[in-house]
Amino acid sequence: MGFSQRLICLLLPAALLGLKSQESAHALFMMQSQSIEEALVRYEEFSAHHGHDFDLLQRMGQIIFSQGIQSEDPDDFAMTLFGAGLSGSTGSLDILERGLYSQDPQMQMIALHFIAKIDDDRATDLLSRAMASPFLSTRMEAAYYMSQKKHPHAVGQIEGLMVRLPPFFRPFFPSLFALIGTSDATAALRRLLDDLDPQVRVESILNIAHLGRDDLLPILRKRLTQHFSPELEACAFAMGALKDSQSLPKLKRLALSPMDNVKIAAILTLYALGDRSFIPDLEALALKNNLFAIAALGRIPSSADTLAELASSSNLQVRINAAISLSQLRDPRCLATAKEILIRDSRDLAFSSFPSPGRTIGIWKAVPSAELRSKDTTCDLSLSLSMREHLLSELAHLDQEKFVEIARALFHSRQLDLIPAAIAFLENLRTPEAIALLKEGCEKISSPLIRDYCHLSLYRLKEEGPHEDYVKLWVLRQKDADLIRLRPILPWKMRLESDFVLTAEETSRLLIDSFVAIATSRNIDFLLRAIREGNPHNRYALFGLLMRATE
Repeated sequence: MGFSQRLICLLLPAALLGLKSQESAHALFMMQSQSIEEALVRYEEFSAHHGHDFDLLQRMGQIIFSQGIQSEDPDDFAMTLFGAGLSGSTGSLDILERGLYSQDPQMQMIALHFIAKIDDDRATDLLSRAMASPFLSTRMEAAYYMSQKKHPHAVGQIEGLMVRLPPFFRPFFPSLFALIGTSDATAALRRLLDDLDPQVRVESILNIAHLGRDDLLPILRKRLTQHFSPELEACAFAMGALKDSQSLPKLKRLALSPMDNVKIAAILTLYALGDRSFIPDLEALALKNNLFAIAALGRIPSSADTLAELASSSNLQVRINAAISLSQLRDPRCLATAKEILIRDSRDLAFSSFPSPGRTIGIWKAVPSAELRSKDTTCDLSLSLSMREHLLSELAHLDQEKFVEIARALFHSRQLDLIPAAIAFLENLRTPEAIALLKEGCEKISSPLIRDYCHLSLYRLKEEGPHEDYVKLWVLRQKDADLIRLRPILPWKMRLESDFVLTAEETSRLLIDSFVAIATSRNIDFLLRAIREGNPHNRYALFGLLMRATE
């Protein structure tokens, strides 16, 4: 090799590196100039020659976030918050912080939700700042997240909030102090055990029980002799949760109480401690159509026959609570009534939750005309849907063939609000029967949502067929659709799941799920095309998914 050839070999990598740097700088410049489509075209040209540069994509994402968060368009602002949150990057905290200072409480809640997911000192500090929000919903949510993370300033901040609020808010606070669990939080919880408001005392007892705080057991044991029914019920429940065998004599007396709620709690605790002698009394109470007794039998496998009898009752409220209890026992005799809950008919049932006086047991009541009730601003049907999704998750633990039968009934009756959950459970089963039903769903011409979700599920399962092409084509056809349309957010005290899930409406949710699946497969080129050709409002959230995929 001659001298000139060696010189070329030495200089060529440096020249190519300089060209690469120049091309990437051009893409960043176009992004900074808000020529986003042009910037993406430049990047695509760059990646065609040099391959994908994940660091460059991250920098482009931060630029687009900084532009979106300054937009006066509320849709762009919201999408930017979602994008920054979905990226999962600590570098996006500046963007999420801007969301906390928004004058829209929903924007604050979105920002707070994503901030709480970031494990970083600055994120922890932002939770504390959220306690200064002018919106009570934000302050309460921030208090909850601070408690979960055991924030060092949580107790002082939460106590300060509690004393500033009217007394009827105090029952919300024992759960927060119990969750923190530090010595100063325990001291605050002890004070609430002696609060003048009996509902505060009840909540304090329940949270001590739920979090296994047996260090406070001696205090609770002394309260088994007082006379306030809800507090006595809560104490009886706590003895079982904390496995206190020393309380057996008092609990046996309470199992004979004339107050049904106290009797039920005491019998359940005795059962948990190994004494089953009072179970016939509980079954007798259930057979008298006591809904709380029926709900309690869902914790006692030997009572399945009693519940099966009640599940065929002519009384609608008895029937649905018996079926829910049977589902908790994984008993297939719940199926007939479970379908009545899951599948809407001419009654258009909605479901409301009602706790016992001491809030140790919950029952559900069916109310007709859900559509009519949805027009009432005082009625929120999100909890009803959450309950039906939760029941479906219980049924997923039945025999696999039984669940496939349930899913087929949902497909046939077009229960569109339950389709995403049903298909997710079928996907988790991964049995030949489940996959066969998903393939049947792909042929449902009369129900696009079912067809589209089945294709998406089979794509995620990497099943052979046109599923990937179908999903991509469907996504491109939705280029004008809004990516995020939320259904109402449940307060943290009403959620059936422990974590806060931002749940979108039908098409919006399918679009999000499709993009998440594409991002998970690291199909960067398709995501870039969707960002470039799709709804400009969506590009902020999609860039967040892209950044998550390129971490």
